[in-house]
Amino acid sequence: HISIVGNALADRLQHEGTFEAMLHQAFPDLNLSIRNLGFAADELTIRTRSENFGSPEQWLEKTKTSVVFAFFGFNESFKGTDGLDRFKADLDAFLKQQQKANYSGKGAPKVVLFSPIAHENLNNPDFPDGAQTNDRLRYYSEAMQQVAAANGAVFVDLFKPSLAAYAAAKEPLTVNGIHLRPEGYAALAPAMFSGLFGK
Repeated sequence: HISIVGNALADRLQHEGTFEAMLHQAFPDLNLSIRNLGFAADELTIRTRSENFGSPEQWLEKTKTSVVFAFFGFNESFKGTDGLDRFKADLDAFLKQQQKANYSGKGAPKVVLFSPIAHENLNNPDFPDGAQTNDRLRYYSEAMQQVAAANGAVFVDLFKPSLAAYAAAKEPLTVNGIHLRPEGYAALAPAMFSGLFGK
């Protein structure tokens, strides 16, 4: 039982099925259940919901989660280098909380941290070129990798593969530099899969 949590990158993943299809194709005997609990603007410590919606932990229990795919870091990165230590501490606390959880009744879930994607330069005067955003995202992606390693969590880098995908694409892969089009999700799906399984 895989539950996807995190920001708009996770939320919008439910509208393009390449990555999910790759998982089902690779593991047809596992009877995979994949639930998308992502919500645009979510951060590690800020998850705005309607009253009585239920906590993140309650939803992970409802979905009997045994694997968490977590997409964080983009919104947090706007705090810049001044917010980096706080982000690392919050991420460390999140991972330690998961290590103590038992949503499935079969022990603590495995956690996979996916880094933010890079900001695509659309070469359009109506949108920023993303250079400053990418400087921040690089720091936050590196921080995620460090905290993941310290806690025995899996880390999948999407920052560098997204830069490579943007450079190779004949058409923009995002609608505004930061939100992927369906073609963007399809282009990144192999990097997401290989980041998990090495193939």
